[in-house]
Amino acid sequence: MRAAHAGRIVAVAWLFAGTGAATTPDLAQVTPRQLAAQAEQLGGDLVPSGSPLAGGPALRVPSTPVGTALRLPAGLPWTHARFLTMEALVDGDHSGELLVRFFATGEFEPRLTVSLGLFPGLRTPLAVPLSVLDAEALFLPRTPGRLKGRVRGNRIAAAEIERVEVQLRETAGPQALYLGPITLGNDEPRFRLSGKPLVDELGQWVGREWEGKTPSDAFLGTQLTFALDENEGATYPNAWCPRGGTTEKTFAATGFFRTEHDGERWWLVDPEGHGFYSLGLDAVRPGEVATIVPGSEALFGRLPSKRGPLGGAWGTWGTPPIDTFSFGRANLIRSFGPEWRKDWTAMTRSRLVAWHFNTVANWSDPLFVKDAQLPYVIPMPPYPTTATLLYRDFPDVFAEEFRSSSQRYAQHLVAYRDDPNLIGYFMRNEPKWAFEARNLAAEMLEANPGTETRKALAHWLRKRYRDDAADWSVAWGLGLRSFDDLVGQTVPGAADRSEIARRDLWEFSKEMVRAYVGIPGLACHDVDPNHLNLGMRYASLSSELLYEAVGVFDVFSINAYEMVPPRDVIAEIAARTRRPVLIGEFHFGALDRGLPSTGLRGVESQNERGIAYRRYVETAAANPDLIGVHYFILNDQEVLGRFDGENYQIGFVDVCNRVYRELADSATRAHRAVYELMLGRARPYVGKAREIPRVGRLTFPTSQRGVP
Repeated sequence: MRAAHAGRIVAVAWLFAGTGAATTPDLAQVTPRQLAAQAEQLGGDLVPSGSPLAGGPALRVPSTPVGTALRLPAGLPWTHARFLTMEALVDGDHSGELLVRFFATGEFEPRLTVSLGLFPGLRTPLAVPLSVLDAEALFLPRTPGRLKGRVRGNRIAAAEIERVEVQLRETAGPQALYLGPITLGNDEPRFRLSGKPLVDELGQWVGREWEGKTPSDAFLGTQLTFALDENEGATYPNAWCPRGGTTEKTFAATGFFRTEHDGERWWLVDPEGHGFYSLGLDAVRPGEVATIVPGSEALFGRLPSKRGPLGGAWGTWGTPPIDTFSFGRANLIRSFGPEWRKDWTAMTRSRLVAWHFNTVANWSDPLFVKDAQLPYVIPMPPYPTTATLLYRDFPDVFAEEFRSSSQRYAQHLVAYRDDPNLIGYFMRNEPKWAFEARNLAAEMLEANPGTETRKALAHWLRKRYRDDAADWSVAWGLGLRSFDDLVGQTVPGAADRSEIARRDLWEFSKEMVRAYVGIPGLACHDVDPNHLNLGMRYASLSSELLYEAVGVFDVFSINAYEMVPPRDVIAEIAARTRRPVLIGEFHFGALDRGLPSTGLRGVESQNERGIAYRRYVETAAANPDLIGVHYFILNDQEVLGRFDGENYQIGFVDVCNRVYRELADSATRAHRAVYELMLGRARPYVGKAREIPRVGRLTFPTSQRGVP
């Protein structure tokens, strides 16, 4: 194995990094030599010199299954440090994922895990801020060279840490990790990457060749000129209406989209009364966007001037603003010139119709939505919030500040309320507090005394215990004298004090979620009673609390990254809510064309992506509780990563707008069969794609902290 890895290192060792000096001394450092014996047990070794990590010895260890890891020495000064830093390089053909797992004293499973994405062949500085130990953050901000950073698990105090493990997670193929010294310190290092660029002028990865790679600017222009005319005049199948519904199933027309159960299954109904199944494509926009993290500029090479012809491909993201560049948009400008948007809109609309998509789904370009005149959905603006948060992104929902914010939020719908092409709106996407089953009221008591929601809890408990604080204090095992003590004090681990405390706090958590969704939801309905409230697009059905929000929903939406839609979960949702279900996101990626990460579901090839897509969509259409599925996304993500570091090969088109024919053809076949499946005249496709381990994101177990 060592010889095989050495051959690849020749191709990647030209990328290197410089590290700025820390302003205070390091508190502790674990050297590669200290971990060499463990590395040998894992099949690795110590590389004393000649490593792609300059400046001294490095460990070389193979990727390993989760839990087979290097263990850092005991007794490190975790309570005095603010950052855990290291330098790493993944030798292999796809992105790597370095895991840092924190264990509390006496526990056999990690209390908290940090996942750090690594671009193949790139010497990458890594810094884990130990502030993540409070488990409030789910995602880490980008740092130079690093891809997505995620945090999952429960809070762990620095003083509770008994051991920490580090490993490169085993995924879809052989990889080795080169790891330098691991340091505990108080300053985040200032890193700046230098070396040869990782992308060419068209935004394609320079480290690989593949079938369909665009060889030149001139070839790009020729292929897009052809694509502009390829699907001109495309139409839906004969039995479909102009909006993409079926003429073979009709209901009462109301002039807007609605839902109806016909006694056998749920349907969307279009404004003219045709049965409708929402086949959506997310993020229909002219290219994705790469975030140029300060210090990573060298990886992009010489980008065009912001004032030149390609200036429209530049942008900014975040606060403070960071430069972004869209190679996809730049390629459209190169090919179509000043009229690029008109030509891209015509090309893309005709593609969607030819592929039989009938919904422009979430996060799509507003100008495209306006010009395409197809059914569409919208995301609402940032969700109502408050200056003080109770847990992760959960606001102080009983504060007047939240109610006022909700009224302003709902005004976004004024411009849409009379549009018959709008199916409905998603209130938000994947709230961070809902990623796991958490007792929200208990989490609230861990910090930030004095909030209005704490006051509401005290009032609720006073009524529940008939104003008998002594009875309540005994039941909870807290030793507090007054209900108002909950307002002004932090109460760590309140749900663990007694089973009664756990249940009471869980019941009040339901009140919190009802307010969280109900206050903005009713405000939206008051502003726009014509369109469907499509729900929250939950990342998963993580908690019973998610059902408490259903009162204002017309449709329950969930993102379902599975090989087929989870029938048991969907049946449970429909039965408990008496509402239809919409899948807001799913996708399949592969490693054979131009990007080093599969995304959330990986398959063996582009052909297998087509097989997986067809099976997913046809299975969904045959499910009586589902009224639509939306695929994420139109374009591949940028090679060097978007704002959060995702760089997944999941699009219908690549960065040069070349279509993945295997996927598009299978999608067209699946979409053409949908109404036959809904009407019970066909059976779903049963082909099974060859799945590979996902590359680019770890699946973490769901935490159940404080849940009865």
